[in-house]
Amino acid sequence: MRPDFLRGIRFADFTWAGAGPFGTKVFSDFGAEVLKVESMSRPDPVRRGVPYKDGIAGINRSGYFASRNTGKKSVAINLKEPDGLELARALVAQSDVVSNNFGPGAMERLGLGYDDLKKIKPDIIYLAMPMYGEDGPFSSLLGVGMTISAVTGLMWMTAYGPNDPVGPGTHYPDHAANPYHAAFAVLAALRYRRHTGRGMKIDLSQIESTANFVGPALVEAAASGREPPQVGNRSREHAPHNIFRCRGEDAWVAIAVEGDAEWLALAAAMGRQDLAGRADLRTAAGRRAAVPELEAAVGAWTADRTPVEVAALLQKAGVAAARVANSRDLIEEDPQLAARGYWQTLDHPEIGPALFTSPPYTVDGERVELKRQPLFGEHTHEILTGVLGLSEERVKDLNDRGILG
Repeated sequence: MRPDFLRGIRFADFTWAGAGPFGTKVFSDFGAEVLKVESMSRPDPVRRGVPYKDGIAGINRSGYFASRNTGKKSVAINLKEPDGLELARALVAQSDVVSNNFGPGAMERLGLGYDDLKKIKPDIIYLAMPMYGEDGPFSSLLGVGMTISAVTGLMWMTAYGPNDPVGPGTHYPDHAANPYHAAFAVLAALRYRRHTGRGMKIDLSQIESTANFVGPALVEAAASGREPPQVGNRSREHAPHNIFRCRGEDAWVAIAVEGDAEWLALAAAMGRQDLAGRADLRTAAGRRAAVPELEAAVGAWTADRTPVEVAALLQKAGVAAARVANSRDLIEEDPQLAARGYWQTLDHPEIGPALFTSPPYTVDGERVELKRQPLFGEHTHEILTGVLGLSEERVKDLNDRGILG
């Protein structure tokens, strides 16, 4: 299905890179008209970022850009030119939401800050997504996904142990909490405006959003005054609870025993009645005290089996276990994702057919069908003539003078 639940909502979208475009993509996937305002004088860095389809670089060939901009319309306007800024303001006047994830002051220097734009559109909803928020002692500092992971403790908390701040492996602030918090705030603002006629400014600090994402560690530190230890894939409450090497190249399985019954089921599956019968292992505290011994026993048992075999056997016995999958496993071999139609192929004019993830839900049993990503400037003419009502002659003049691009 291609839902039009948000038809009639228009974004003047100035976001770029990861978190901002993902947040506005949520709206385009549900039928809102998201006008991605961009310029070749300062293109979205993700347009020039890997991965490129077939390794061939190009402004329209980034798979990362494609994944974060489905269904949007690209309007190429050079905001460094006065006439370009006038076009941007005209788009705002015809929009419901203005979105950006620049640092504080960037939009204001262009004359596109909230105070400027609400004079043009008094009921505009204005979303700003700076790293630290728009005020405070660090508000002017630069930031990207990795530095947000660092400053919020996410990198510390995902370490395997002390002196090993390995980090989460990708820029989760761009892919998880931040875009969804932004989308929810905009939805709430749209509903409020529908009832009151009033717009508003949303100042979403990506640091604060990510702090919500890191989970109970902050709650524990606040309650106890102590830093939770870095335990990697182990649990501070249960054992065995880790990933274990299996038969095959770089093959692993995750096993999470979270109760006495699960421990007995694991021991039985391993054929280790000697462990099941030990009084010192009958409680979680006793098993935690014997973690090295238990992990050695489990690892010796999994080493002769594939991850799929181990997971299937333990799941049948009532123990939480799963293969540690990589990206290709998910795409090529995961029967659950395939059965639910999670992967979608979009045919792009330059990239060609390429696979993308779906929104993570079905609606009345149907997948939300993605629309393909825009080529750079693909919809400029359509928007300038259709939304702004400019004449062909005016559009040609703007193009000839380098305002469009």
